[in-house]
Amino acid sequence: MKRFVLCVLFIVLTAGCSTFEVHYDFDRDFDFSSVKTYDWMSVPQKTKDNELTLKHIKSAVNRQLQAKGLIMTATSPDVLIALHGGKEKKVDVQEWGYAYRDRDYYHAGPFSPRGFPPLDTYGRDNVEYRRGTDTYEYEVGTIIIDFVDSVKKELIWRGVASGVVNPDTSAEEIDRTVAKILENYPPAIKK
Repeated sequence: MKRFVLCVLFIVLTAGCSTFEVHYDFDRDFDFSSVKTYDWMSVPQKTKDNELTLKHIKSAVNRQLQAKGLIMTATSPDVLIALHGGKEKKVDVQEWGYAYRDRDYYHAGPFSPRGFPPLDTYGRDNVEYRRGTDTYEYEVGTIIIDFVDSVKKELIWRGVASGVVNPDTSAEEIDRTVAKILENYPPAIKK
């Protein structure tokens, strides 16, 4: 369940980054208008490592759901909410290269009285080639918010956000990320 802690850290990632992707899916046969109450599924003891971030995420979800008219209750809730996630290290390798001609080239073009660019002692064009590779390491994280039917124990809605991890994310940024994830709950079912 260390993945859950990683998921919690992902919120830090997505909120601090202006580019993160949010997707959602849902059970098209479920009647979302019947959902009035919710409760949280228990969090495994191993995931308590970053308790403060977990608390920020749960508070943000609670505020969003209560603004949508849902009530949190431990007594026969309509849905249960589970948080999942993880993060993964990525490496971005950028290769670059360019050619640099001797300065005489810029002063001696084909129509110059000096003629074409000078050749080196081996008869080659006097060009210096520079190449390099830059490597950047970063972490990509994902957080998943699941809504589970409390009676049938079936997944009915899932919101997923993923992006580059930013460890300096504030509680306000977490709120914005959770709001973005939950903006499509309840889903608009097209008939």
